[in-house]
Amino acid sequence: MDKPPRDIDIYTDTGGVQPLHESLASMAVDAPRLDQEGIYSSILSHYEIEKVPIELVGGFEVKSNGSSYCVEIDQLLYPAAPESQIQSATVRLMPLSHELVFNVLRDRPDRYDAIAEVILRDMDHHMPLLQQLLSRNQLHGEHRMVLKRLTGL
Repeated sequence: MDKPPRDIDIYTDTGGVQPLHESLASMAVDAPRLDQEGIYSSILSHYEIEKVPIELVGGFEVKSNGSSYCVEIDQLLYPAAPESQIQSATVRLMPLSHELVFNVLRDRPDRYDAIAEVILRDMDHHMPLLQQLLSRNQLHGEHRMVLKRLTGL
């Protein structure tokens, strides 16, 4: 059975870390710091809002088995992010194209298989962003082969 999320992640480019941290300062658990753990690198800080743990993740990069993926929020992901209503707030969710690449790089078929199924139902919507992500990042041949098997790209 799938576990519920442990926390809520807020992604930003490196330049957005300080302004967001300042706006969340009254709920801060720690200050932004460079975090390099395993295949991940980011500027990471933590907050708690109404007992819900929040992570602010800035300048997120994944380096895995010869691949390098830089998460570009302002230029690519935010404009493509689907909106969702949570009570009276509108939030933007990570696009599935990002989730697919991210989970392929971290070798999570339990996630990427399901994500690919949804993408395949609406290829015209998801493919332009996926193609941009692939062209702007260095993905090793093995990762590209998995993505091709999943999407035909």
